[in-house]
Amino acid sequence: MLKFLLEKGKYVILLAVVSTFLASVATFIWGTVRMITNVVNLIAGLITHEGVHSGVQMIASLDSLLLAIVLYIFSVAIYELFFGKINVPDWLVIENLDGLKEKLASVIILILAVTFLEHLVEWKEAKETLMFGVSIAAVLISLVFYMQHKKGEKD
Repeated sequence: MLKFLLEKGKYVILLAVVSTFLASVATFIWGTVRMITNVVNLIAGLITHEGVHSGVQMIASLDSLLLAIVLYIFSVAIYELFFGKINVPDWLVIENLDGLKEKLASVIILILAVTFLEHLVEWKEAKETLMFGVSIAAVLISLVFYMQHKKGEKD
């Protein structure tokens, strides 16, 4: 009985696949709307010469699109790990949890870099910006070290 429940229990994972896929689609729509709004504001700012913070808003839009990519990668990877291969680009094929963690870590590094750039452009207090940068650097170093360590184990 327990064996049957565990074997069929994998279908519960479809909840994670479907919910993260729907979240990805919603985040892509949200990011696209933000990007279109920013492009319109950029063009309006060029006309009125008030487009000072347009770059920061574009970077924030990139952040939301990167988040959508993370959600999509997670959805695809979980499906592939539990149910089988699907037709996706080779770089998106995930064969184990370590592969998923590596892909997610790569995108998280991008998100953190974009987040720091966003903060840096707004530059309010030097000490706060320094501490924010040091915090992000610590996380980035940890992620890169983890990825290098895992790569070393594979070789």
